[in-house]
Amino acid sequence: MAGETDLLGRRERVVLAEPLAGVAEGTPGEVMLQTGMRWLRYWVRFDSGAERGSINRSKLVRESEWEDFLIERAEAAAAGEAPAEPGVGPGNGAETATPAELGADAGADAVVNGATVPAHLLARSASARQRLGG
Repeated sequence: MAGETDLLGRRERVVLAEPLAGVAEGTPGEVMLQTGMRWLRYWVRFDSGAERGSINRSKLVRESEWEDFLIERAEAAAAGEAPAEPGVGPGNGAETATPAELGADAGADAVVNGATVPAHLLARSASARQRLGG
């Protein structure tokens, strides 16, 4: 798909490519603003009435590209490949460590205000509270 220079503009129509807390995948919306300088995130007002901030470009697809995105993702799944992420190219911050690499158990992540908090951070926080008697 698009590279790291593929920025979304204010009032541009987008579709959510991955579900967020309270917003289903495929929900259309409008970009309200872009934040950040090197680590870009978007605030989107969805047609469902929900507003979410700090959304990575990889989770947003332009409305005009939505059908092509679905076809590419289906073809990649059929071929056994990882699905393509919109707006993500190599070396632009899209790489993430797996829970095993971070020393966390899989499946224990929590979603807070639409952002996923990794299990290893939750465990670290619980350990600190216990150590401090809280």
